[in-house]
Amino acid sequence: MNNFKSQIMEDIKEYQSKYPYINNIRKDEWAFNFWILDKIFCEDEEIIESKIIEYHDMAIDAYSIHEETKDIYLIQNKYFSDDTQLSTEYIKNDFLIRGITALENGTYSRSEELQSAFNKYKDNSEFKVYLQLFVTNNKYNKEADAYIKEFNKAHPIYEAKIYYLDDIKELYYGDMKQEQKNIKVRVESINKGTILNINTEDYKLENVIDAKYVLTPVVSLYNLYKKSLKDKYSIFDMNIREYLGNKGVNKQIYSTLLDKNDRKNFFYYNNGVTIICSKMGKISTQASDYNMNVGFEIENPQIVNGCQTVNSIYQALNNMDPNELEREFKDCFVMLKILEINQSSEFTKLYKDIVKYNNSQNSIDEKTFAANKNEFIRLQEEFENKGFLLLIKQSDKHSYSEKYKSVSKLLKFNQDRIEKFGLHTPKKASDVFISLEKLLQVINAFVSGAYTTYTKKSSMLKFDSEQYNLCISFIKNSGVTIDTILDLYMLYKRAEQEKKSSEDDRNPIPYYLIDGFAKYDCSERNSNLISEKLSDSGKINKIVKLYTLVTKDYTREYLKKYTIDYNKMIKRQVDYELLNEAKERGKDALLAFFK
Repeated sequence: MNNFKSQIMEDIKEYQSKYPYINNIRKDEWAFNFWILDKIFCEDEEIIESKIIEYHDMAIDAYSIHEETKDIYLIQNKYFSDDTQLSTEYIKNDFLIRGITALENGTYSRSEELQSAFNKYKDNSEFKVYLQLFVTNNKYNKEADAYIKEFNKAHPIYEAKIYYLDDIKELYYGDMKQEQKNIKVRVESINKGTILNINTEDYKLENVIDAKYVLTPVVSLYNLYKKSLKDKYSIFDMNIREYLGNKGVNKQIYSTLLDKNDRKNFFYYNNGVTIICSKMGKISTQASDYNMNVGFEIENPQIVNGCQTVNSIYQALNNMDPNELEREFKDCFVMLKILEINQSSEFTKLYKDIVKYNNSQNSIDEKTFAANKNEFIRLQEEFENKGFLLLIKQSDKHSYSEKYKSVSKLLKFNQDRIEKFGLHTPKKASDVFISLEKLLQVINAFVSGAYTTYTKKSSMLKFDSEQYNLCISFIKNSGVTIDTILDLYMLYKRAEQEKKSSEDDRNPIPYYLIDGFAKYDCSERNSNLISEKLSDSGKINKIVKLYTLVTKDYTREYLKKYTIDYNKMIKRQVDYELLNEAKERGKDALLAFFK
């Protein structure tokens, strides 16, 4: 069995242990839907169940709606054994047709939320639907892949893709393993006249580096990127935008490239791509019928600006017949700026400055990003010193599990806090894992409320998003210590523990508890009061008991007022008037209880 398939199975077992109250969680095929929405789409665990439609439905198993970008993801999952082959007929007649056709006709009845979102955005020029199929083996179906390419060419606002197990692994870990550090690739152009060659020695220039400005067919750039993927060469390693996770496809670029009439204007629409390489070869001629008559080799290229352009070109051209690419795109060009920089320490600063200034128009502040990244590393180190393990990368799970095969060393540092919050004694390292994304959600629940936490999970780790910036400000607040952050998170964990053991498996609602605690107990979200309010187990127990009553009361009253049940309620703005009334009733009930 593939090692990564084992990782998925391990995660599924963890869900089954952690969420026994969720319907169907014991069925591995259904739980795989949960895994995809959690690990790949970063949906909050609390609302995932409502986004899973049916694990054996032939049209849509699950969905994810990204309101900020007007994107809808229609998800199908196949929890296959290693030797099960994906059916081409299923791709043609079900995956690509059933769900999207029903949505287009306004007749999709399995999810009111999904149909409403489709209706809302369908006439918007920025709207895009992604049909994504996740398969738990590597039994590639070339016929199905070819059919999907034809579908994508015919439907520019839809984009279908199959993710086999290795593809899912790459999405899960968020980066590609670099196996090759050196690579040579060829860059083509129409003729020597369409290459501006800046040779500092020949022209007696005082510049310290050579450069070429090249009118390049997009096919040449596509081939360059395709080779880097094939050779597992990380071509974006030095790109700030890549560090920030901007691997997306620009919808306008993508649709322009698929438009046979408009693609010839692509050169005028696009700002171009900047590449730094260690060496540029001499220009030589080659036979071509499609504007690729000259070319030259470059060594160890790094794309430092134009990440989205390159990704968009790759996605668009990947839908085409490889034998027709050069002819189809012979009049479609992009400007490449290629700089030759020696990798010696003498040019390190110049390299970094070129990266920084080439991205400055996109409001990317390298210093800010580096500082914030270091802030998370600092948190990770401080948490570990106190017996808790902050997971910044997916690989941290494995490294910490190996490091702490026995939890006794961690218990020396975390036992007092565990006991103060009334939490179960950890038995293994994973019991004290804290996901960075989850930590930022808890902080957002305190700073801006439960609604943001549930609906903006995908923005928590997105550099410079409102949610990300709120968390950074909270962490850097002079009144907030490591103990403050840990105490707030432990309150959330206690709420989770109580919810899991409750009769209805719903109360207290953890993020609502944090929201109420912040708004009412911490005087309108004053972080300086957190440590005082959570200073002993008596105070903590009262807070948990109070908000267990409050969230139960609030849910009941919300249903009466809006006729909206729990699963839909948590995805809507909190009615703070109702919450406050529920809190007052809860306080009265507690007073009566303690008399």
